[in-house]
Amino acid sequence: MTEIVSDRANVKSKRKIKQPLGSLTFDWFNILFMLAVCISVVFPLWDMVVTSFSRVQDVSSLSLNLWPPVFIMDSYKFIFRNNEFVHALMISGSRTVAGTVYHVFVVTVTAYCLTRMKMPFRKTVTFIFIVTMFFSGGLIPSYINIRNLNLLDKFSVYILPGGFSMFNAIIIRNFFLSMNPSLEESATIDGASALQVLLRIIIPLSMPVLATVALWQMVGQWNAWFDNLIYCTSPKLLTLQMLLRRIISDPEFTDTLLVVDETQINTNPETIKAATTVLVTLPIVCVYPFLQKYFVKGIMIGAVKG
Repeated sequence: MTEIVSDRANVKSKRKIKQPLGSLTFDWFNILFMLAVCISVVFPLWDMVVTSFSRVQDVSSLSLNLWPPVFIMDSYKFIFRNNEFVHALMISGSRTVAGTVYHVFVVTVTAYCLTRMKMPFRKTVTFIFIVTMFFSGGLIPSYINIRNLNLLDKFSVYILPGGFSMFNAIIIRNFFLSMNPSLEESATIDGASALQVLLRIIIPLSMPVLATVALWQMVGQWNAWFDNLIYCTSPKLLTLQMLLRRIISDPEFTDTLLVVDETQINTNPETIKAATTVLVTLPIVCVYPFLQKYFVKGIMIGAVKG
């Protein structure tokens, strides 16, 4: 009993010990600094959202737009009435879905093959793949290669060149190697083939790392615009990100999109830019929370084993 009382007294005495002034000052400085960083990051995004829902006369670069005085959606209505915006949105969505599925399939199969210790020339193939992580042919050889493959001005140019990443294959391979070998051994004893082991055992248990790689590829495909600039000249293959770049960098192009009539009095290039940027950002913001629970687990386990 006396020992319990003494322990409680020691705990209370420790609680009464005041934090040194220097440490307390440092903690408050960290808090204020992180709040300032968060505000500096969040406010421009919020200002863009407010601008997209504001009238033309309420948009000003000289004032803080914390909330639209009059909440309107004319900029978004204009975007979805414009066939060029809708078509670009469909192209971006299509390339994101197709490119992500194709990429995850290719790197998963490659990673599974690299875990086969009896595969002929496994180390040589791995070395050749790893070299591509550090050295590339450059833009001109890449363009010549795409041209020789007859992929210019074709939708497949968005999918096939980005179908493989050695970095992602290594992450998935390491995840596969971290699994208990007895799972595959027992399945093999029961008569399962290598393909059945991959589809029924390996992949269901690898959802964290596959979701992580899928998220990376999804973000990369959705935000991509440079391949559209280099490899595609057809307006039918214009992506939403490339359209946004043209709106931001070419005021004349934006003016041609705006039709001055009674229904468009509350839109101008600034509100159109803001609304388009919100639409470009929104899908990834909506998808990320559903994959976040897999993200940390997948990247940590996939990076443990070399």
